[in-house]
Amino acid sequence: MKFTAMILSALLYLLTTPADSANIDCSEAYGKAAKCEQVTCSDKYKTFIGIWTGPFQSYSQELSTQEKPVFRPYQNEVTYSENDCLKNIANGDTFIIGRKTDTYTAFQGLPVKESKGMLITGRKVDGSPFLKTFDSENGFNEYDLVYQNNVANLSIWQLNISASVDGKSPEMRFTTIDSQDFLEARVHKRNVTVTMSMGPKQSPFWEGVVVKVFHSLQK
Repeated sequence: MKFTAMILSALLYLLTTPADSANIDCSEAYGKAAKCEQVTCSDKYKTFIGIWTGPFQSYSQELSTQEKPVFRPYQNEVTYSENDCLKNIANGDTFIIGRKTDTYTAFQGLPVKESKGMLITGRKVDGSPFLKTFDSENGFNEYDLVYQNNVANLSIWQLNISASVDGKSPEMRFTTIDSQDFLEARVHKRNVTVTMSMGPKQSPFWEGVVVKVFHSLQK
């Protein structure tokens, strides 16, 4: 009887373990309670796997003037893992999480700083693509895909932010242009430019580049 109970217990473990292991807490990707299951990365997401590093530069509002924009350098690192290819059990989203660390050295009076966040690239159940970003300063933001050229391996994403009700913050648009550098044959290198437009879409009162970068995949 004791031996039979052990066999039954082992069979029960084998039957229940797959379901339990599929029940992954993926709340970090949504900012609210969510459950996911780990899935095999798609062919596209497999090309993400590894560590992407590169020198970034971001527009410094503190140091810039109307006559001279100042860009602060920092080192960016984004890690993609096969373990972070997930499917939302409730809504069918499939996505991959890139875990980001930005490291800033002291620069023209600005102190050392480190910022961590996520890049979440995925598709909704209807097949429509999405890109979400998260960091402690800006929270979650979701970009819309406005243009894609698969042959050139180029994508353009846009984030639209409405003006605040109190009028203190204007309407803003952030456009991210992400393309492969085909002149670099040794590694997969991507050039990224982020532009910002402030004010009404038809007549913005300020437009400019806010991030200019390149990064390469380190297997």
